[in-house]
Amino acid sequence: MLAESLVAASILATALFSLAQVLALCVSANDAAGRLTHATLLAAQKIEDLRASSATALEASGSDSPEPGVTREWTIGDLASDPEHVAVIEIVVTTRGSATRLVALRTKHIP
Repeated sequence: MLAESLVAASILATALFSLAQVLALCVSANDAAGRLTHATLLAAQKIEDLRASSATALEASGSDSPEPGVTREWTIGDLASDPEHVAVIEIVVTTRGSATRLVALRTKHIP
């Protein structure tokens, strides 16, 4: 009876330890997903700002810090297949060691 109790206790301890590891992994993944969602939102906001701006504003690249610990960098270039009419906007948001990249296209103003 003692041996059976020891085996049962060790199986229970192993199961509880595994469950604790899975819980820690889930908390970490949830935190990373929240940071990714927030970074994507900041990138989408900047893309909308740039897409709504004038064509002359699309000739510059830059960076800003919308929040403490967050850096947002953007580059604007011409689309290789149609440089006269389409601009490529690339946003990279960096936060706590991770980076989120978002790319959008915008037509240039045709006179």
